[in-house]
Amino acid sequence: MRMEPHRLRFGPAADLALVLAAIAAAWVLSRWVIYPALGIPDYAPYMLRPICGFLAAWCVLRYRGGSWAALGLRRPARLWAAVALTIGAYLVELAMWQWLVPLLAQWIHPTRRPSFLAHLHGNFPALVFWMAVAWLVGGICEECLFRGFLLTRVESLLGGGGAALALAIVAQAALFGTLHLYGGTFAFMYAALFGVVHGIIYLLGGRNFWPVIVLHAVTDSVAFWGVYRS
Repeated sequence: MRMEPHRLRFGPAADLALVLAAIAAAWVLSRWVIYPALGIPDYAPYMLRPICGFLAAWCVLRYRGGSWAALGLRRPARLWAAVALTIGAYLVELAMWQWLVPLLAQWIHPTRRPSFLAHLHGNFPALVFWMAVAWLVGGICEECLFRGFLLTRVESLLGGGGAALALAIVAQAALFGTLHLYGGTFAFMYAALFGVVHGIIYLLGGRNFWPVIVLHAVTDSVAFWGVYRS
């Protein structure tokens, strides 16, 4: 598609600035307005940030004449390969949970705080809500935003090529980690680590979102189900 000249005036740096500004504004609004007004503790996740970032990225894509489908929100070319990749990636993450995360916890001691999910125990309506969050916010918004939009924009900003792609994977993972700083340094490192893994999976899947969307959503859903049943 041939874009109009005024749409080419600003590049990936402006795109990144606009989306990051939306995420920052959502954080300020949540941290100092919404959460205090609703009595929500500051160690609860700020879900408005990825939602606003996703919507801002969507606006940028529309302005540029692009789409989420072009970045990877489309049917996998080979469904069986996408399913196999998702299952394999889930097994890899289980292994990381078993062996790597405990080592990380020994190096960076997790911050001990009351669980913001205490209300989820045996609460079916709360379970439905958090399952929706797992799929809509964690699965779709976060994966499309970080593994798709931010990764490709940083890659483009750095000029493309292998080195740019590697740095883009790390950059989007670090940004993803910052969304989890409400849980302390361990939560940041943990999220960044899995952000790198998801970035690699996104690329292995031919830059298709569905393996990482399903992986992210299923992982969160299993965690919420465990809290509900505990």
